Amino acid sequence: MSTRPDPGTVRAATAECRTTSRSPARGIVGISDPHARDPGVIDLIADTGVKWVRAEFHWSLIQPKPGGTYQWGSYDRMVQAYNARGINVLGIMTYIPQALPKDWGVIDAEFSKFSRAVVRRYAAQGVHYWEVFNEPNLTGYGWLSDKEPAEPYLGAYTLLLARANEAVRAIDPNGFVVLGGIAADSRRTLPPESTMKTLFSLGAGRCFDIFAFHPYGYQNRFPEARQRVDRILAAGGAGEKPVWFNEYGWTGQNEMALNVNNTKDTNPMMAVFSQRGAADALFWFAAKDYSNRRRAPKFGLADFNLNRRPSFETFRRLVNE
Repeated sequence: MSTRPDPGTVRAATAECRTTSRSPARGIVGISDPHARDPGVIDLIADTGVKWVRAEFHWSLIQPKPGGTYQWGSYDRMVQAYNARGINVLGIMTYIPQALPKDWGVIDAEFSKFSRAVVRRYAAQGVHYWEVFNEPNLTGYGWLSDKEPAEPYLGAYTLLLARANEAVRAIDPNGFVVLGGIAADSRRTLPPESTMKTLFSLGAGRCFDIFAFHPYGYQNRFPEARQRVDRILAAGGAGEKPVWFNEYGWTGQNEMALNVNNTKDTNPMMAVFSQRGAADALFWFAAKDYSNRRRAPKFGLADFNLNRRPSFETFRRLVNE
């Protein structure tokens, strides 16, 4: 049993990666929400006027039993609903089922099958952008526990990125691979610089078309966040890649209300929109609160029960200006 893949296996996989020659969409405004399958959330997102959504395709829900059949029903309904509303889907391939053995030979083989299956099914339904997991530099992501550091698993992440690249390139000529959004600094994250230095050293630069970054902590400093990203990409020889800020939100609901703050200097959401040109895409987090736990951060444009907050109207106005 291998608890992590051999570096030689990782480099052999990334050596087969190819980037696309096509240009991705730019000037995107969307919403990122872990509840994107919820019909009420779909309606809420559509009502904002955005034309993009970042949605999880949760491997452990699609294939609840290792080696079992894929359960596509709720994801088919989700994609069909967004298609009907003219909303493009950025799909996130998440997460490794906890029921799988912690054997990287098994995980590698099963993810290869899953990534091909999900790309094949949804390319036919108009989904052409695939992000591979989320925040791989954050402790506790994916198959890790909240106590396991991310650094020893960057090679494992790179292997899965390569397998997803192989699936997209083989199946969807219109497909794009998005690096799992890199988290900005916090006590639980590896610095983006060292994270990407490791990924680039393993050949990951060949395996993604779009660099994704989560600029939390850069309130009213998005150009500064982009400059940091540009330095990281240049150091890895990938300075030409598009940059998406594909998750960013704010919890100060009163601050975002237009009747309280109506200028970009005082309203955090207006400040974000005034600087969104720093990246090729901006996805706001989130449509509704991701949890109803009393102490959970209140990121949603609506609460967990879909009661709209004043920030919803602010967001809608900014999207449609």
